[in-house]
Formats: sequence, structure tokens, C-alpha cells
Amino acid sequence: MVLGLGSAHPGPAAADPADPAGTFQNPVMDNVADAFSDPSIIRGKDGYWYAFATQTSMRRDNQGGPWESQHFMPITRSADLVNWTYVGDVFGPDNHPEWRDFASTYYWAPDIRYINGKYYLYYSVAGGDKNTIALATSDHPAGPWKDIGRPVLPYGTTVNQIDPSVFVDSDGRKYLYYGSFRDGGIQAVRLNEEGTAPVGDPVQVVGARRGEAAYAVKRDGWYYLFYSGLGCCARDEGAYPVFAGRARSPMGPFKDAEGVGLADLHPGGTIVNAPNGNKWVATGHSANVVDKSGQDWILTNGFDRHESDPSWGGRPSMMDRLDWIDGWPTVRAGAWTSEDRQTAPTGTWDAGSTFDDGLGRFDTAGRGAWTTGSDPDSGRYARGRSRAAVPQLLLPRRAPGGDVRIEADVRLRDDDGRVGLVLASSGPSDHAVAWLDSNGTLSVEVTRDRKVVRKRTARLHTDADPRTWHSLTAEIRDGATRVQVSSAMLDMPLAELKVDVPEDWRRGGVASTHGAGEVDNVGVTRLYTPVTVKQPDPRIGTRLPEYDEDFDDDRLDGWTWFGPADGKVAEGQYVWPTQDADFSGKGTMASALLRDAPAGTYTVETKLRFPITDAPDGRSQAGLIAFQSPADSIHLAPTRTGPSRQAFLWIGRDRDSWPEMQLGPSADTMWLRLRHTVDPKTGEHTFQPATSRDGKHYIWGGVWHLPAGSDPRIGLVSLAGEGVTARFDYVRFYS
Repeated sequence: MVLGLGSAHPGPAAADPADPAGTFQNPVMDNVADAFSDPSIIRGKDGYWYAFATQTSMRRDNQGGPWESQHFMPITRSADLVNWTYVGDVFGPDNHPEWRDFASTYYWAPDIRYINGKYYLYYSVAGGDKNTIALATSDHPAGPWKDIGRPVLPYGTTVNQIDPSVFVDSDGRKYLYYGSFRDGGIQAVRLNEEGTAPVGDPVQVVGARRGEAAYAVKRDGWYYLFYSGLGCCARDEGAYPVFAGRARSPMGPFKDAEGVGLADLHPGGTIVNAPNGNKWVATGHSANVVDKSGQDWILTNGFDRHESDPSWGGRPSMMDRLDWIDGWPTVRAGAWTSEDRQTAPTGTWDAGSTFDDGLGRFDTAGRGAWTTGSDPDSGRYARGRSRAAVPQLLLPRRAPGGDVRIEADVRLRDDDGRVGLVLASSGPSDHAVAWLDSNGTLSVEVTRDRKVVRKRTARLHTDADPRTWHSLTAEIRDGATRVQVSSAMLDMPLAELKVDVPEDWRRGGVASTHGAGEVDNVGVTRLYTPVTVKQPDPRIGTRLPEYDEDFDDDRLDGWTWFGPADGKVAEGQYVWPTQDADFSGKGTMASALLRDAPAGTYTVETKLRFPITDAPDGRSQAGLIAFQSPADSIHLAPTRTGPSRQAFLWIGRDRDSWPEMQLGPSADTMWLRLRHTVDPKTGEHTFQPATSRDGKHYIWGGVWHLPAGSDPRIGLVSLAGEGVTARFDYVRFYS
């Protein structure tokens, strides 16, 4: 089904009865979809948020049906980011790319953008080895959508050409990020002006076999690249953490908060989101959205690991607050995906309107008047009516003062005049306005007694067309105002300015001169309060010397073996060549050197020398293990797969790194930690890993679990392929 809303604008979505006012609980969209994976989201010019997803059956009772029962990139819509309705699909049997066979093609991972008055949907076409990136366009986010008739990229095999994300820079240049778990990693390439084909050669921006689902934004002069790690589709073993790096160029090189490159041989990546021990796992493939207070939110997809029907493969969508702390993004200040009820995004303005009900919520100031018009994209909007050069203001009634976020969609009707966002005003003679003119200039003017006393300007790129809708936003905090113009509010600014405005002037509104301006979605909302302190790392207690082992003799008191004894004590280390074995039961069973663990909460640490730089690509690994049985065990170990080396929490039982949880960059000498707690609700044993390359600064990763009622022992392993020798300096325990 493909539904084009045209000029029709139904009322707000029916509220989900499970969500009390002002709250929500994951998964979002549960009233319309059991499965809504690889989400992408935009706020349309009609004022609604629109979300898009990978091809899916959407509902559990629709699974396994005929091909025609699939939803080919479903579209949902919300007025508040909490209550959603289904509005149609991008494609169907009668509306699909004709250059691919419909019955054998999958439509994955849409990426929605708005560029110069048109919606662009980049997406993956997949089937066999014929994966590539395609593009459809529409005048409205609900469609109808039309494919451009050819792929954006030529077919290739070095890079898995899926999961597109497009970024438009302030100079108008367009960049495509794409790729998945092959040696080509994630790539970035410039697109032509039309956004339909590559220009120049691609650059690898994330290491081999280490990520997919790129998503780029720009903040404070930095380009941030989000991506998701291994384990997207494994309910029992899937981590799928979200990482980020940043660069001064959209082509990279991107580095993490430690200064480690995302495409290095030992790739980095600052953790944005990871499993935290609750029921949600594999929460990745992210996209960002901003609410009406200015707070960022992140959408992911994941699995409920307690799902009663694990054969059901649907991945619902999650939503959580995205905080920016010390220049880096993190979900819920590092608490990661939520399970319990949360405060909802701000989905309504404190004052303002979409003009669907006219101009009744506004006052006017200055010469001229305002009327309303309509078009199929935005619905009803406000239009200036004056030929005078004196600004005419349209001011929302009862707007809050102080720290606020102000926003509007604006466009020019003529080649003369200006349209703008009123930052603050004290009548028609005193005001601060952010103007967009027909020459593509963003300016901020502070006017007193009809005279401009302060002015700032910035140019948009030459291809930006002010006669199409653009978003103007301003955030005022303690009088300091940050103004941004963009095609849509997706953290892709075309121009930015900063200016101070008087504290006592009225906040918010829009303006026009020469009757040239049209405006929509004008609102003023109290500005969000940013979270500035990250959740602290786990606290390491006092040493427990009775559990320590320094390998100063070969007695190994208190230690026992699972499997045959292997390795030896030599020169104050435990020296252990890697075994060609694992815990899968498919071949030789690996050994583990184990001891009983302390009761309650504890942390175990080892120093490991493991020269994986020169290791063969056999996935050899060595490190710490929490062991109940081969089936119920997890271990923390660096490894090499292909060109990349990295530390993992190994949730799977064999040597394949696909479902495992990535951590920080690896090194030939590393310090490894596992912190154990018992979940008071479930009785599960939870383990959080940490890695360090200097023994002082640790990177803490996601949490995994072993069953309640078990009694896991702690120890060492050296396994998964011959060719490397592990040397353990010690094992220490802390309360």
C-alpha cells in the first residue's frame, strides 16, 4: 500500500493507552508495529514526525505470510514522538524500482532527507550479492514515492553496499556513508549535485568487519559519525552497540574520544549505547531526532531477550534521550537503553501553531497583515501581506520568557524582501530577528528605535533555494542566542550565527518585509535542561588478596581445570599458547583455568601480553572468562579478524566474532576487567567488561548475563586458533 496524503491532514494520532500523559515506555510504536527495524525519522513540513523502516511484516500475526503481505519500507507518523499511526509503504507490487526484480529483492534501511523542497529517501536494495544503494523522491514524506530508475552506486563486493546515510554540508556538498561487515568496512563518498551518483573515490571511515548503519551529524564544527557494531540480529548473543567518532571533515579521518581512529588496525569507537543488563539487547542501527524543546533523542531497534516466542524475528524500535557530554554523545548519560517508563519528548510548543486552525493564536506588530495559504506539503501556513520594507511581525500569544527554543519553517515568495524568525521583541520598533533573504544570506539584526544596532551575517551555499521551505531555529540560554538554518532539523546546518538578545524582550515569532514571507510550524518552547554529568564508571573496591594470583610458583592454589591442563608458569607469568579449540562443541573443546569467585559484587583484573598485531587471521584470543559451563560462559579477549584487531566480550560459544560485543581498541599489552553483580530483580549474574591500554584508564562496555541460580567461576582462557602465545602477569580481585 502506498498512501499520499496530499493536502489532507488528519488529526493527531490516537493516544496509546499504555502511555500516561507525558511518559513513554519502550518499545515505541508498539500500538502499530511489533517490528520496525532500521528506523529513520524526519519532521515533515506539515508538522508531523515521519518514521521509515526496513521491509517487514510489522505485526507478529502477519509473519510468514505471502510476499504481498510484507510492508516494503513502512511509514508511520506522530504528532508527539510517542503516539504513532501507520500511513503507508514506500513501495508495493505496483510501485517499485523496475530495474530490480520485485519478488527477489529486499528493501532495507531507508534514510530520509529533505533537500531544496523535496524528500529524498536513500535505501538498500538487497538480494544475493547484488546489494547496492538506491534513491526515491517525493513531494511529501507519506508519498507517493518514485525511484529514480537506477542505482546510486555501481554494484561491488569489497564493501557490503547497504545501510546508506546522506549528509549535506553547509557548502552544499552531499556525502554518502554506506557499508557493513566486510573488509571494506564503512565507506564515505561524495555525491554529485543531484545526489544520484558518486563523485571521486570512496574513503574507508570505519575498520574492516567492524560496523554498519552509519549516521552523520554536525555540531560545534565537528562531524560526528555514528555507527553500530557486530550482532544486529542475534537475540541470544547480540550486542549491536552504537559507537561514534568525530572529525573536522565529513570524509574523516574520524577518531574517538581516546584519539583512536575508527579505521585504524586497532579501531576505536566511543560507546554511545550498549546492552545494560535489562531486557533489551542488540539495540543499534540508530537515527537522531530533536524534540520541540531542543532535546536530542535517538531511535534504535533491538530485541526483548525475554520474548516468549523467540522464533519471532521482529525488531521493534526503541527511543531514548541522547545527551551530549563533554563533546560526545551518550544515551541517557551512559545508562543506555531504557526498560522502565521515561519522561516523554516535548511534542508540543508552549505557544505557537501549524496554522491549521488559522491565525487566532498570534498577535501582529508593524505595518501590514497576515493571511493563510496552503500547499500539499505543509498544509496551511501564514503569509505576509504588505509591500512595505518595515518588518511586519507575527507573534505567538502567551509565549514563555527566559530560556527558550524558537522554531519556524520559512520560505520566500519573491526575489525581493526577507522572511525571518523573531528571537525577541518589544514592539514594532525594537526587535531581534534572524532573517533569510532571497540572496541566500542568513543575518541576525538587533533593532532599537527602528535602527539596526547589531548585525551578524552568514551565507548559505549557492544552490540553496530560499523559495523552498527551510527550518529556522534559535536556542536562547541566558540571553545568548544560537541561530541555525537547515533544510530540516537533522543536525545538518547550512549556516549558524550567535548573538545576545535582551533578557526582558518577548520571545518568539516570525517576520516578513515586502510581503515576501511564508511561514509555518511557528513555536516557542521552554528550552531543555542539558544533562552535563555522565553516569560514573563502576567503582572498584579494595583488593581481595586471598583470591589473587601472581604466578610466582606453579602450585596455583585454588585453581582447577575445565578440560586438560595447558600452559605453564614461567618467569612470573602464566604462559599459554592459544589452543585450536573453542566451547562450541563442534570440534575440540577448549580448556579453562578456573577458580571460585568471591560472593556478591566483585571485579577481576588481569594484565595480558598478547601480540595480536602479528597474529594469523585465525581469531586467536586470550583473556578472562566467567564460566558455568561451555554453554553458559562469557569471556573478555582481544582478537584479530581480517585486517582489524579489537577487544570483545565473547557471548557466543565459538570463535566467530559476529554476535559478540565490541569494546575499546586493543593492543599487544592490555589490562582486562570483568565486574560481577547480581541483578536484584532477576537473580541473574551480570558482567560488565572493561579494557585498558595503560592500566590506568579503562573503557567500560556493555553488560551481559549468566543465568540465575548458576555459580560461575572466574578464570583464564587461550583459545580459538593456534599461532599466538598469551602471557598473563597476574589475576587480581577487588571487592
